[in-house]
Amino acid sequence: MCLTDSSNKIKHRVAVVGGGVTGLAAAWHLHVNSPDVEVQLFEADSRLGGHAHTVSVPDAKKGDRDATVDVDVGFMIFNDSNYPNMTKWFETIGVEKEPTDMSLSVSLDDGKKVEWASHSLSGLLANKKQIIKPSFYNFISDMQRFNNEAIDLLSLHPDDPRRQVTLAQYLRNEGYSDAFASNYLLPMTAALWSASIEDVLNYPADQLVTFMCNHKMFSIFDRPTYSTVAGRSRIYTEKVSEILGKNAHVSCPIKSISKKTDGVESTTTWELFTKDSTSVGQFDDVIFACHTPTARSILKSEMGIDSDLLDHLNNIEYGENVVYLHSDPKLMPVRKAAWASWNCMGRSELLSTHVAKKTTSEAIEGGESGFGARFLDKETEEKVESNGDDSEEDLKKKLEGRNGRMKAVYVTYYLNRLQNLKCDKDVFVSLNPYSPPDPKLTYKRQIMSHPQFTHSSLQARDAIATEYQGKDGLWFCGAWTKYGFHEDGCRSGFKVATAISNSPLPWAEKSGELVLPTPDLTKNTRSRGLVKTLKHTLSYTLPVAICRRMVISFLRKAITRGSLQLLMNDGSIISFGDGNKVGNDAEPVTARVFDEWFFVKIATEFDLGLARAYMSGLFVVNNPAGESNEETNFVIGDPVGLTRLFLLFIHNRDDPTKTFLAKRSAKNHTYSNALVNASGLIAAKLGSLVNFLRFKLTMDNSERGGSLKNIHAHYDLSNDLFTSFLDKETYMYSSAIYDAVKAPRNQTGLVFRGTLEEAQWRKLDTLLARAQVQPGQKLLDIGFGWGGLSLHAAKKYGCQVTGITLSVEQKALAEERVKLAGLGNLITFEVVDYRVFARRKENQGRFDRVISCEMIEAVGHNHLGEFYWAVEQVLSDDGILVMEAITTPESRYETYIRSTDFINTIIFPGGCAPSLHALIDASYQWSTLTLEHIDNIGLHYAATLEEWRRRFNRNEKYVRKLGFDDVFMRVWNYYMTYCEAGFRSQTINCLILVFSRQGCNSLVPLCESRSVTQLSPMS
Repeated sequence: MCLTDSSNKIKHRVAVVGGGVTGLAAAWHLHVNSPDVEVQLFEADSRLGGHAHTVSVPDAKKGDRDATVDVDVGFMIFNDSNYPNMTKWFETIGVEKEPTDMSLSVSLDDGKKVEWASHSLSGLLANKKQIIKPSFYNFISDMQRFNNEAIDLLSLHPDDPRRQVTLAQYLRNEGYSDAFASNYLLPMTAALWSASIEDVLNYPADQLVTFMCNHKMFSIFDRPTYSTVAGRSRIYTEKVSEILGKNAHVSCPIKSISKKTDGVESTTTWELFTKDSTSVGQFDDVIFACHTPTARSILKSEMGIDSDLLDHLNNIEYGENVVYLHSDPKLMPVRKAAWASWNCMGRSELLSTHVAKKTTSEAIEGGESGFGARFLDKETEEKVESNGDDSEEDLKKKLEGRNGRMKAVYVTYYLNRLQNLKCDKDVFVSLNPYSPPDPKLTYKRQIMSHPQFTHSSLQARDAIATEYQGKDGLWFCGAWTKYGFHEDGCRSGFKVATAISNSPLPWAEKSGELVLPTPDLTKNTRSRGLVKTLKHTLSYTLPVAICRRMVISFLRKAITRGSLQLLMNDGSIISFGDGNKVGNDAEPVTARVFDEWFFVKIATEFDLGLARAYMSGLFVVNNPAGESNEETNFVIGDPVGLTRLFLLFIHNRDDPTKTFLAKRSAKNHTYSNALVNASGLIAAKLGSLVNFLRFKLTMDNSERGGSLKNIHAHYDLSNDLFTSFLDKETYMYSSAIYDAVKAPRNQTGLVFRGTLEEAQWRKLDTLLARAQVQPGQKLLDIGFGWGGLSLHAAKKYGCQVTGITLSVEQKALAEERVKLAGLGNLITFEVVDYRVFARRKENQGRFDRVISCEMIEAVGHNHLGEFYWAVEQVLSDDGILVMEAITTPESRYETYIRSTDFINTIIFPGGCAPSLHALIDASYQWSTLTLEHIDNIGLHYAATLEEWRRRFNRNEKYVRKLGFDDVFMRVWNYYMTYCEAGFRSQTINCLILVFSRQGCNSLVPLCESRSVTQLSPMS
């Protein structure tokens, strides 16, 4: 029966919403140890306890057909060291314990792939065939390495983005084998947190390592002794229920809440309502000890609740599991020698596809193919979620079966072993099995929810703790505040209750704390032995010391204008420059250096080393003091700050007081400037030479597969990835042309107006106008991307369009768009090299117009002539070629083609942004085509890249669901800001070039005036 009135005798009234362990702990302390508090607990279920759920199972014996045995289906085990508050609480209320077994087993592919258990040697070798498999020994070896090395992750600074990686990223970055991941770590983690493999892979690695360290799971010996409640968990829930008496209300769900403010006394109370809007009273404090989705649902009913609080609660996710209590052995390992307390049954093909193998190929550090890894296959990308409104049948489809929530691995607990059952039958609890147990052997089926942990959920819980806990009398607690276990739930309940009452727990008084803290063993396990110390000194400390001195000396010479600051882990700042305003930027650029290996990367690889240092998470750029940016986060830092960093480098490189005219010679064409030639960094010159040789040997754009491989490395990443930031109408992956007007008188440069979509349509019209396309003409679109230009030419002019590309992914999406537009009769796409296409006899002189939009950069310097030759073959006598090209200024081109950089090594393997002179020279040498017209839209490209970056970062969650990781997020931001700075400073340009043969009658002279654009200020 629900409480419907209140007593004025009680000074302070507290409501506890939720009767699980968290609510019971909070209510018990307030009721027993806080005489000035009246507490009322409200539970929606017909019983108290939540996951502490005891069920009676039939155990018919001779002479007693009604005999039963009690088993727990939720909370089962604990230990004294990691559960200090719960253990003391049980002692206080008279709950006894008994020892239990915590063995683990893993059985993959019905025991055929691997089957082992941790309780004995016979269990480890349960499947005798695995003894001869190298993968089994890789698993054992990697387990030992993980136990020895995983703790090193916690030595990183808390703000270090490398510490913020997911478990999947960590396994890949450290090169652990699939056997280790699938045979041990992933199934074990899934069992501990009742989580799907998707949730396990997204689990924060440092959270897992901290948990395992504190629970001594890295130790072979000295592991804690686990216990289970003697007589099952209903013993403690019944004792607490008896203590609370009429103050505990079951079958009384709280549905809504209303804020009451006393204007005279400036006090706030809260009125709670149950079913049919029935009030259960007004309270000074409300403790939400329920699941966060329930708390959010209740709070949404009050208009005055902070929307940010609701968002934080929404980010703390729960995963639903269908739980079977049964006696069917088919949901256990095949071999009884492998039966353990915790048994993980899985499918190796789904486990092994989630962890990308480490590679030594030319790629970014921490990445598989040059951009970071994708962990999820297409089927796995669809994460199972429930909005709480699913029917029983809908939940069954989502959670159960071979395609259910636990499709990669499910868990069966062997209760006889875990709970010391004295009965004649085996009793199991299975979560989301591939097939349900035999109905005749099934005793209970229910849905249970468990908190899932991601970096966003950890950030949300920290925000709730620091910004909202106790505000206006609202309190939040639950197992989600730590690791999701029983101690975490009861400790958070105790913590809130002691904060309200300001009285410590009885067993915590001597410690000087209100609540006993959980042990932190991480600091005690980081000492190195003599051999490790020597190895660390030679492989890390010494190189860092040498390279740090070299780089600091180099930067003092190179950065003389503006201000660059390196903020180190110890809080010290290393400053460079004169501190004066550079361009329009008056604030210092602050790079937050997390790992001093940053200096080694720069000293050995110069600018490419800087890129790899950022991609590896060795540093980020901070926001300027007092400023914020919605794109900033701990993974990428401030992306606008990256652009500022590159502009600072460019301003110092092009400083007129240090820059001299290039020396003209056949072998040299460069600046006398430290930022160009890495003067003072001999090791960097050697590293750059190695990178250049690797580039020339492995990234050539030859016809025999080189171009195909390089194009595939970028454009076939994922169509869904590119749609996350491209405009939603044309899908053009090239510079837009905005409506540009001169800036107001008090500013310099241009102001770009309109949306990205509008600007891309304007660019398409410009290309077709420059080509002077006429209705019904035949047009060749070389490198058609996702079909934006082809579609526009066919729609607007009725052109017969042929498009060629080397990207299979692009062709697939482009053809879908053509089909949707109903233009299949006008547009044909083909995957073919432009040189092969040009040799076909049927293509000789076939096309009236050829347009190539930002494809020439993929051709390569040594093949520019081949491109013009190919166009010459397919272009009609009166034809016109229009090319949009990213170009490098002549003053740096000779140096550029004799070196490597971030773009042509990492982003566009084998790419080359030619100079205008190189293009004209190639056209002269290999064709009869003559340059007729030029437009420079470089500043428009800076604005385009800025908008792409904003959209990309805005869609971070979507990008991560596609399977891209932290490394990729940093790569893509570095790429976009690097290019934005280049175009904004006009260090690189984007040109629209018109070519035709002499005497071309179809090329009408252009009648227009154009002004030279100026550098526009950064927004």
